[in-house]
Amino acid sequence: MVNDYLKKFEFNYESSATGSFLVVSTDAGENVLLYQVEMLANNPNRNILPLDIRQKDSKHNFYYNITSKLALSQYLRRNKLKRDDFINIFKDILKTILSSKDYLLSDRSYILNEDYIYIVPNTMEVSLAYLPLNIDINVNDQLKNFTMNFIMFSANIDETNNDNFLQRILNLLKSDTFSILEFSKLLNDLKLETDIPKPEVQKPVIQEHNVPVQPAPAPAAPKASAPRPNIPKAPVSKPDVPKSGIPKPNVPRPAPQGPVSAAPAKPAVNTAEKTVVRIKYKTGVLIAGAILQAVIIIGSIALLASGAMDSLGNEPIVNMLGIGILAGALSYAVWKTVLNEKNKVETVSTVRERPAAKPQINMEKRNFTTVSNNQSIPPINKAPSQPESNFNNAASTPNSLNETTVIFPSPLEETVYLGTSNSYPYLQGTMNGVMEQIIINKPSFVIGRLKSQVDYISQNNAVGKVHAEIISRDGRYFVKDLNSRNGTFVNGIRLAANTEHEIKNNDKITFANSEYTFIIP
Repeated sequence: MVNDYLKKFEFNYESSATGSFLVVSTDAGENVLLYQVEMLANNPNRNILPLDIRQKDSKHNFYYNITSKLALSQYLRRNKLKRDDFINIFKDILKTILSSKDYLLSDRSYILNEDYIYIVPNTMEVSLAYLPLNIDINVNDQLKNFTMNFIMFSANIDETNNDNFLQRILNLLKSDTFSILEFSKLLNDLKLETDIPKPEVQKPVIQEHNVPVQPAPAPAAPKASAPRPNIPKAPVSKPDVPKSGIPKPNVPRPAPQGPVSAAPAKPAVNTAEKTVVRIKYKTGVLIAGAILQAVIIIGSIALLASGAMDSLGNEPIVNMLGIGILAGALSYAVWKTVLNEKNKVETVSTVRERPAAKPQINMEKRNFTTVSNNQSIPPINKAPSQPESNFNNAASTPNSLNETTVIFPSPLEETVYLGTSNSYPYLQGTMNGVMEQIIINKPSFVIGRLKSQVDYISQNNAVGKVHAEIISRDGRYFVKDLNSRNGTFVNGIRLAANTEHEIKNNDKITFANSEYTFIIP
């Protein structure tokens, strides 16, 4: 396997007041390319982890700063990878490898393993670990095997786009002519396909103007819409008239009298004004068409009654049929001219609509009681994603949300039972009279501030975006710090990053400066 060369390295994690570090150790006999270390120190690259070398116990120890970053393998365990995210991750990897020569680095010295590739959780920016050593491997084979393993085993990739992008990548990986440059070109093509705009915004414009679609307007159409413009005038005085039987003349608006002052308690019915654009034919053109039609009908009748057609020697029925055909042809010509698109006009009318009745909100005043330190109250059993209070205080500014309130009013002498969880372990913290409970209801439960990546959203700015993970396995529980800047502590001892530490009932767990007690029911 191409990754067999990694077996000669030891991988560990350390945490200190300055942050979290991935530590890669190798024998002191390895030739470290110090000029590459200096090059990275003097030319920081966002896609390469910051590197520091320390000599200890006859070993070279490479310290990579991974503070506030998340291992790619950790992200893949909890998320389905979208098409664009997949493309962006590999574009970052290839861009970093291809730009190595600009930094006098080797394209063969990057660690291509999802456990040691790191991303920024909220931007998905990739950072690679670089080994400043002479490593003799084929970079094309290394990248090919990593990508194939990533697609087949490591990642759950969303393929709902139906563009077969994964199959195109796999076909390239299986080809004998695979190279980094060809892979980069394919990813750029896939990215361009994503960025092509899709022109598809025409129908909403018609709906926006509320223009009704009329398949075949008839001459009688204006009659149906004639009374509509008078609609807004009818309800003008109704909204301010209460239903108490007071006569309309006694409701002056400028200076309401005593009985009328009660009107605000029962607000007038709100009406929403709606502008409607309608298309119809010009009235004058329609009238002219109607007159011409009448002339044709009268003329046909007069011609038939005058007996002028008798001189042709035809039967009366033939004369009637001929006159009818002639009248129909003239009528068709008249109305085809009248109902021309040029004779259409737009009419704008304002219609007042009474909105649908909204459910009334109970605005009854409630009594709020703050739970103090000397009061004992069972913890509220809440879903972990919605904490009942903002327990964590990164800033010293007082916040009214940092209080636990009893929402249901009841006499002070009565005890209100709020319930608790008997099936899941939970974290419970108290500070300044505030009680907070986090129920651990998943085998992998992540705590942090980044809503899209965690199960419990902390409001404490000292807590990392993806701070720590609590793991349930075979009836035992573990906590793991996820490279947080301010650290995770168990009973006052800071944990090494990315290392599972078993926790037991009543252990004190601290995320940055938010302290909790771990309770197993």
